[in-house]
Amino acid sequence: VWGCSFWWIKVGLRAVSFVDVAFFRLVFGAAALLAVSAALRVPLPRRPRTWAHLFVLALLFCSIPFTLFSYGETRISAVLAGIINALTPLTTVIASIVVFRQQRPSRRLLAGLAVGLAGVLVVLGVWNGVGGGEAIGIGACLAAVTCYGVGFPYSVRHLTGRADAEPPVALATGQVLCGAAQLMPVALAAGHIHRHPPAGSFLALAGLGMLGTGIAYVLNFDVISHAPAEVASSVTYI
Repeated sequence: VWGCSFWWIKVGLRAVSFVDVAFFRLVFGAAALLAVSAALRVPLPRRPRTWAHLFVLALLFCSIPFTLFSYGETRISAVLAGIINALTPLTTVIASIVVFRQQRPSRRLLAGLAVGLAGVLVVLGVWNGVGGGEAIGIGACLAAVTCYGVGFPYSVRHLTGRADAEPPVALATGQVLCGAAQLMPVALAAGHIHRHPPAGSFLALAGLGMLGTGIAYVLNFDVISHAPAEVASSVTYI
């Protein structure tokens, strides 16, 4: 589903601005998750502490990276954006070591990071150079991936790793609702719809929201609750 998301972003950009792509993604995602929560009779989180962590996680997993990836794809291809997204396990390991101290850096781990970073440089073909516009797009996607890398261990420490953790559906719904609220004022101020937008673009935005942001985040929280952050983030290699 997340592999399709990069194509859906590109198609959505034919109809709306990059800010609105991120905002509509969250709106459709919130609608889908509220419907799932109602069908499964799963209530929203009740503890204020949980909502505070969900607000932070929405910044790391939703509003900021969604906007950055959408902006990045105005300058680079969906394929390249998807390849850059595969950096997420590397940024997750770095965040786990440096920020959250959830891992101890061994020689094997540091060697693996070095090989992974070298692989990214090969994929990007840095020796060929990149144009100014393309470099900005790559930088935006790299910043988004950094947010994801911090988000996975943050979720393990403060939400899914707790004995009293909320169900994945409740966490995903709360997170996406927070993200939509965060982006609403930005979308009202800076978003716009292009003239004569293709209908297919809105179908892409619906898929991006309901599947790539709604259902996918339920699955994501479920995986994080059963596996270390580094393992959960490895889905981005796909």
